[in-house]
Amino acid sequence: MISDWRLFWIAIAYAATGFIVAASAQDQASIEAGEALYDEHCAMCHGEKLRTSGAVPDLRELRADQRGTFVTTVNEGKGQMPAWGGVLSDEQIGQLWSYIQAHAR
Repeated sequence: MISDWRLFWIAIAYAATGFIVAASAQDQASIEAGEALYDEHCAMCHGEKLRTSGAVPDLRELRADQRGTFVTTVNEGKGQMPAWGGVLSDEQIGQLWSYIQAHAR
């Protein structure tokens, strides 16, 4: 007979696994949305499939701790890069970040 504690931990493990699968599906949807946004708004300068020509920063080199800088740069622009604030929503910028981080080096 299985103890109550063992059943408890089995239930926790099962619930956590379901959460991880749901989170992964949500993450994948965000990455795919980010890819579409990238293709539409960013690829012309930053390169198709995140492959830069070297004339602009390689977005794949952005570290996870640089999200704030990324968001500010996208919203406000920098150098020849136009500001996308007001064009892209916070959610869309987050989706772009998901796409870029999914391909980070």
